[in-house]
Amino acid sequence: MRSVYYLVIIVLIIVGFISLYIYFRPVKMVNYLGKPFFFRDDVKAARRIEVYPDEKSLHDLFWNSNIQNITILFNPDVTESGYYYVETFELTYKLHIMYILNGMKKNFNAVDVNSYDNITSSQDVLKIVLVHPQLTDKTLVEGHDNVIFIHAKNYRDFDLAVIKTILIAMGV
Repeated sequence: MRSVYYLVIIVLIIVGFISLYIYFRPVKMVNYLGKPFFFRDDVKAARRIEVYPDEKSLHDLFWNSNIQNITILFNPDVTESGYYYVETFELTYKLHIMYILNGMKKNFNAVDVNSYDNITSSQDVLKIVLVHPQLTDKTLVEGHDNVIFIHAKNYRDFDLAVIKTILIAMGV
C-alpha cells in the first residue's frame, strides 16, 4: 500500500513539472488561417507590450480598405541601424503573407527620414514608424490617422513591439 502511495506522489510531481513547463515555455509560433508564422521571440511576452489607443483601433488601420501601400519609416542616423533591416524584413514579410492569405495585395516600401516630427498621414498609405532604442525611452505601439509608431527602449523590446504589431494586424 505504501508503494502505491509513493507511486501516486511521483506521478503527481511529474505531471506538475510537465504542466509548469507547458505553462511557462515560450511560444514562438502562431497559426494564422492555417499557415504557421514563426517569430524570433516569445509571443506571450509580446502580448504584454502596451498599445495606444487600443488594439482594435490599430487592427482597423491595417484593414482599412483605402490602404494600398504600407511604408516603413526609420531614422538611419543611429549607430546600430542594422536592427531596422531586421524589423523591416519581419514586418514586410509577415504582413505581406497575411494580406495574401486574405486575398489582398499591398505594396510595401521603406523610407529613411531625418526626423519623426513632420510625418503626416495619408488616406491610402499606412505608415509604420520604427523608433530605434537609441531614440526613445519607452516601449509602446501607438497609432492614429494611418500612422503607427513602434517605440522600444532596448533591442529585445524592439522585437517584441514588432511582434505585437504583427499580432494586432492578424487579430490574434
